[in-house]
Amino acid sequence: MLLLIDIGNTSTTIGIYDNGVMNTLRLDSHIKIRDASGYSSIIRNFVGQGHEGKPAGAVMCSVVPGLTPLFMEAVRTSYGIEPLNVDHSLKTGLKFSVKDPEELGADRIASAVAGRNLYTGDLIVVDFGTATTFCVITADNEYKGGSIMPGLGISADVLAEKTAKLPRVELKAPDKVPGDTPESNLLSGIILGHAGAVERIIKEIKKELFSEKTERAGQSAEISVIATGGYADLVVPYIEGVKEINRFLTLEGLRIIYELNI
Repeated sequence: MLLLIDIGNTSTTIGIYDNGVMNTLRLDSHIKIRDASGYSSIIRNFVGQGHEGKPAGAVMCSVVPGLTPLFMEAVRTSYGIEPLNVDHSLKTGLKFSVKDPEELGADRIASAVAGRNLYTGDLIVVDFGTATTFCVITADNEYKGGSIMPGLGISADVLAEKTAKLPRVELKAPDKVPGDTPESNLLSGIILGHAGAVERIIKEIKKELFSEKTERAGQSAEISVIATGGYADLVVPYIEGVKEINRFLTLEGLRIIYELNI
């Protein structure tokens, strides 16, 4: 049994990988827990539901420095094991062809590793989270970089906060385009606009990094677009060319990184 923890800006996902089965618990990253004991209680309660014994190991990725030591200590006190904290220096099977690999988010590393191990050919991994991120991984295991743009939730929040009359909308599929209410105007603009921006970035990545390979091959090279993240189900239906939504991609990457480093 392996304990997996993905600490994000908006939510934290705790996973248990046991005999090929992944079970998950999602927490709001902004809940008011001030010490490790609170997280330890949550972790123990989750692991104890339907699982016998304790995890043999633990691995985590975090983009929230203030929460990292709390979860590290929670795992130590709960199970007496030292969690593996992901960064670029671990064995990943990837070559990082970026200027400052130490600045690369641990969640992006995990998603890239999972993408490379679970899919073939050149890859673009799009994670629809607090931010929408793009990771580019070549067929020969080279991490080429990517893009970052504001996520759907940020877009909705900023429009409500920075305008006098626009409401904060609950993000869902727009009923119609063009919209005929403030809510439907916002939903169509935020979601379809986001989808259009994602398609354009994917197009530019393919043109910039993969056109030369395609020309050499004399045919279109296989370039798979894999989506993950909390907003993927909402926006991917409006994006052409996405091969698959993998909701557990980051956790799968954590599992693979752990196996490479034990």
